[in-house]
Amino acid sequence: MVSRYATLLVLSLAACSKSPAEPEPPSSAGPTTTTIAPLAWTAPAAWTAQDPPRSGPKKAAYKTTKAGDDKEEADIEVFFYGTGAAGDPEKRFKEWFDQFDGNVGAQAKRESFDVGALKVETVEVAGTYKIALGPPVGPKKRAPMQMVKENFRLVGAAVKTPDRGTWFFKMSGPSDTVQAARDAFRTMLQSAK
Repeated sequence: MVSRYATLLVLSLAACSKSPAEPEPPSSAGPTTTTIAPLAWTAPAAWTAQDPPRSGPKKAAYKTTKAGDDKEEADIEVFFYGTGAAGDPEKRFKEWFDQFDGNVGAQAKRESFDVGALKVETVEVAGTYKIALGPPVGPKKRAPMQMVKENFRLVGAAVKTPDRGTWFFKMSGPSDTVQAARDAFRTMLQSAK
């Protein structure tokens, strides 16, 4: 019986004297996460930076100053939806056009230009803007309540990168204010890298 206790004691002490096993490195066969380097741009100094949400597609937000007799500023938002089909410019432009009454997309002013290796597509529409006051519902995916803004304008852009997906820039607000900020918006797009 003593020899059994002695054997158990020796085994216990031997187990305590070993250093802990090194953790095994993670398996390379599992999924990996790829990080996309963000697009960089320079916003006009006259614009006021807003805090974007901590998550989601909105990556930056700004406000312009009012122009003329407009009662409010224009909003500038920058979005990134990833590198897949969610970054389709025509899909995003249609969503933006649908925020206006009527078929404004048919009369949209369109332009394309290059900034280094980046391809930029812009759209501009004006009319009665509808701001959703709740989540979209029903087959048409519309908010049940909307705030209607007369004489509004939207200038938007899709900035296509060779390897970082498509980034979207949207400026919307009272027509005179958006028109007054149009050149600054274009300068910001031209600063993208």
